[in-house]
Amino acid sequence: MSARQPVVDYGSYLQLKKLFSAQRPPDYAAVAAGTDPASGPVRELAHHDELLFIVVHQVYELWFSLVIHELTRVRDLLGRCGPEGGERVSEDDIPRSVNGLRRVNEIMQILMAQWRVMETMNPANFLEFRNLITPASGFQSVQFRQLEMLAGLSGEARMDFEGRPYATDLTDWERERLASVRGKMTLRAALFDWLSRTPIQQVFPAFAERFVAAFTSYCHEQSALQQTNPNLGAEQKNAAVAAAEAQAESLRAWLLGGPPERNHAHQAFLFIGSYRHLPLLRWPAALLDTLIEFEQNFRMFRFRHARMVERMIGSRIGTGGSPGIAYLDSTASKYKIFGDLLEARNFTLATSHVPPLPDESLLNFRFA
Repeated sequence: MSARQPVVDYGSYLQLKKLFSAQRPPDYAAVAAGTDPASGPVRELAHHDELLFIVVHQVYELWFSLVIHELTRVRDLLGRCGPEGGERVSEDDIPRSVNGLRRVNEIMQILMAQWRVMETMNPANFLEFRNLITPASGFQSVQFRQLEMLAGLSGEARMDFEGRPYATDLTDWERERLASVRGKMTLRAALFDWLSRTPIQQVFPAFAERFVAAFTSYCHEQSALQQTNPNLGAEQKNAAVAAAEAQAESLRAWLLGGPPERNHAHQAFLFIGSYRHLPLLRWPAALLDTLIEFEQNFRMFRFRHARMVERMIGSRIGTGGSPGIAYLDSTASKYKIFGDLLEARNFTLATSHVPPLPDESLLNFRFA
């Protein structure tokens, strides 16, 4: 006889009993006496709106777990050719990566919209229980820190919190969780490794030099155009000439002025974007677009969070002791994962100005 299929119901599959029992905050008076806050007694809600505050943040953490799940898969697909993989990235893995990133970008839109639910709470109501959660802070969200690390935010780029590392305010369990992912390949590293292996030399050996020449010519055209601008004075026209020359030099440094691996990754990014209309580059171009969209959404999420906090508590210090709005605004403007790829937008050329490929058929579909 075959084993009976176990009966699974909706509530047990989703572990709803456990989930619905997690909306009461710990009784911190008991915690102070030595009780574990994760399993100790809970207190009643201090205000009607405290349940809103708890649920919204719990939902954020659930979405963060799914974003980490999806980005880890994309990292692993692209990172197969990296030092931890050594394999060739399959063409089939590019659309899989794009689909995962599109899912992440949709989630990011939900995360930003979710702040509107929080904003239905009157700021005065939040102040009724704000002291009870001090010094807890969203700054301590271990999953958000894990997400930053996975995406590729470098330790050098991260700002210290009041002169000390952010991990200072995490628990031992949280620090162990971050330590388990620290040092592993990031999404940024996987992307750059994949880009650095793009076989540009097989299709257009002189691409970088020819593109620099085409872009320099374009800059001269723009400079000449501004010389006929009746709204500019002589000083402004001279400044336009200097700006055009500086932009051409900036492209040369971006494409050719760094280590070989970085140069090749930058050249591949510009190559894919320049010839994205050709069949074999459409999925790679879609991958780069979704990654840039993720970067934009990540930064907009930080900005939207700052605006919610500003609306709720103004310029007060954060519950964790941070400068509050000043800190959140600085992360929104400073923290960039793919910042040097975004710089490529400075060098985009119209299709009519892009140097022609030696053999365009190499990037078309071919059938025996």
